[in-house]
Amino acid sequence: MKKIGFPVILLTISCVLFSCTGGTTRKDMQARASGRAGEIIMVIDTLHRNTQLGTEIDQTFRKEVAGLPRPEPEFNIRYVMPEGFNGILKMAQNIIIVAVLENYSRNSERVKNYFTQNSLQRIKDEPDLYYLSKQNEWAKGQEVLFLFGRTEEELIKNITENRDKLRSHFNNVEKKRLKAALYKSKELKEVGNVMMENHQFSLRIPFGWRIEYENPESNFVWMRLPGIEVDRNIWVYYKDYYTKEVFDDVTTFRNEVTKKYIFDDKEKNDTSYVVVESLIPPITNQINFNDKFGIEAKGLWKTNNNSMGGPFISYVFVDEALNRVYYIDGFVYSPGKSQREYIRELETILWTFRTESELIPTT
Repeated sequence: MKKIGFPVILLTISCVLFSCTGGTTRKDMQARASGRAGEIIMVIDTLHRNTQLGTEIDQTFRKEVAGLPRPEPEFNIRYVMPEGFNGILKMAQNIIIVAVLENYSRNSERVKNYFTQNSLQRIKDEPDLYYLSKQNEWAKGQEVLFLFGRTEEELIKNITENRDKLRSHFNNVEKKRLKAALYKSKELKEVGNVMMENHQFSLRIPFGWRIEYENPESNFVWMRLPGIEVDRNIWVYYKDYYTKEVFDDVTTFRNEVTKKYIFDDKEKNDTSYVVVESLIPPITNQINFNDKFGIEAKGLWKTNNNSMGGPFISYVFVDEALNRVYYIDGFVYSPGKSQREYIRELETILWTFRTESELIPTT
């Protein structure tokens, strides 16, 4: 049997593999899932927690996030023994339940109760079948991932071969929740309208943000959500596209823009401006940005006088309809604080970027 991709999980498979034990029959009466952003409850027997399997799980879900000033894991993991997985823990937003069939400890047997006899047999017969995700198992807005294998070695192999897929699964879940929360109260549609009218692109801007600087002649827009402890920023710059070499050095591209427009207040004789931290070069990757070839960059910024700094995330791509190359960027200033979730928030907003050709149907 071929491996099942994360985007599509058939309901019939879900019904076959897992029993309804512990679940509710009236989903509409469930309470809302709770928990901190980026936190995962990991239900696993200590027999596996302290072995190579536990190490592989750590390396998969606690991978260090790139481009932050201090080490932060991609997810905060809270390990729970199967016998202690009850009550409020079942209300968590993100849960992973790990099962190894050829372990017969009391806690492992508890985990197996989540599976039907038919599903246990199927896992024995199909070594490529190693995971299944379920939503709203014990609470609304909840994501539960079952990781299983006949042996530790078999599950380790499947996890190590699919690290990026497993991480992406929960990253996408977190971003979906975050997006719903960001636009739940109110969206500044008038800001999107200004950007569309003056620059032929749009971003979905949450309530509370403001346009810090905007000028159609400069091809630049800077939006900001200032705060006492956290200052969030997003900016967009574009120019005519002439050569693919623009993708070769996105750091220089960014510095050219920020030196001119960010923290450079001529009226106040402020000579400070933002540049990329050169001591720790940004990490860049080729990506598909809304069906466009793009470069993602994650790194650190600072002011030229070293008075401020923090993390940023950027995307560079081309709009062929207008023959433009775009540089869109989100950066945050929150000294001394965890910044993983702020960058995830900015990333979520940046991915709402749409060009005029994407929003206006062709006839």
